[in-house]
Amino acid sequence: MDSKDLGYRITAIAAGLDAFERKTFDGKGIIDDEGLIPLYLGQDLIRARQYTSWNEVDADIAAIVAGIEAMEFGPRKLFLQKLGNSLRSASTLFQGGDLPFTEKLTNLVGVPAESLHPLFIEDLGARLEDKLDQAGFSTGTLREKVSAWEQSGGIPPEHLETVFTELMAQAQERTDSMIVDTDGYTMVLHPVRNIHYSARCNFTAGKMDLNMDNTFSRAALKHLVAHECFPGHSTQNIYTLRSFKQGTATADVLLCSLNGITGVIQEGIGDQGVEMIDWIEDINDEIQALLRRYQSSVATQAAWRINMENLSDAEAYAYMRDIGAMQEPRIKGRIHMARHPFRSGFISSYFYGNEAVRRVRLAVGDDPIRRKAFVAELYGKMHSPESLCLALGVPYRSYGDK
Repeated sequence: MDSKDLGYRITAIAAGLDAFERKTFDGKGIIDDEGLIPLYLGQDLIRARQYTSWNEVDADIAAIVAGIEAMEFGPRKLFLQKLGNSLRSASTLFQGGDLPFTEKLTNLVGVPAESLHPLFIEDLGARLEDKLDQAGFSTGTLREKVSAWEQSGGIPPEHLETVFTELMAQAQERTDSMIVDTDGYTMVLHPVRNIHYSARCNFTAGKMDLNMDNTFSRAALKHLVAHECFPGHSTQNIYTLRSFKQGTATADVLLCSLNGITGVIQEGIGDQGVEMIDWIEDINDEIQALLRRYQSSVATQAAWRINMENLSDAEAYAYMRDIGAMQEPRIKGRIHMARHPFRSGFISSYFYGNEAVRRVRLAVGDDPIRRKAFVAELYGKMHSPESLCLALGVPYRSYGDK
């Protein structure tokens, strides 16, 4: 069985697993009504496998994993191995089984099971503090400096939609020029409250949900527009669907929204979105980029400590507030996620995805030939952090600047 056939079969299995879980639990299972594939791009393109029992699901996964093991080593095998692990882990959890947190990280999500080095987090915090000092926010603790910076640039709620529309147009123009023609697709702002996330891409409805319980500066809103829309999630959906229909991509690109291994690079594209379209315009954008990376590392470490060191909710809250300088709605959302029996490991997907995409982006640099190959790999194929680095000849390291 060749790589293309494997991609088709594993996509059909994933779609079948998603459908069987939804039918079995009717939105009341471990993953609620979100499903294994919140947005399945292959709905009318790939026939999902039909299942009547979990034994059938697990047998199909075992068979496809055996087929993957027979492949020659390379980026494609490396990714498909991890996709097989994701599906096997998801099936176990859907059936009521349990997995250690470390296995949720390595097998379900596809990231390392490791505690981040304290010096790495401290160094990011020091760099962020230096940048805030340069911008004139030099009084108090890091948390106080971040809060002052966020409040000073906070967009009044009544002006958010205007700024959003302006940023959306700029992001789309840059994405059309540097990534892919988005063919006039657009999104509107959809304000929400009392939710566990800052923003979310509702691709089908053409809406970007925005949690109005947070305060957003222009730089923060710019990041979210880039992450959720251009050149982030919406753009990846447009690119992958078009690539498959044109015959240049294997079927598994239609799983880019899977709650599994594909989510790591998906979130990495989003978190590197501003940099991907060369949209760092001033010191506030520089602060936002550093803040994003720093807070992502703190949230990842908090999830590790909650699940591996029995950190209480109160202790986790204080850690993310005082060390991570995070706003209350985001802290509550991260604690909720870290405690979730399925989603707990996915907090790490943002951090490790950002580190992987950032590492390769910096290695590729401005060389137009390498940049074109980078975009094609990043958007036109599914990857894990390791397979992305291998495909583009960049030494893999889970995180850090060296």
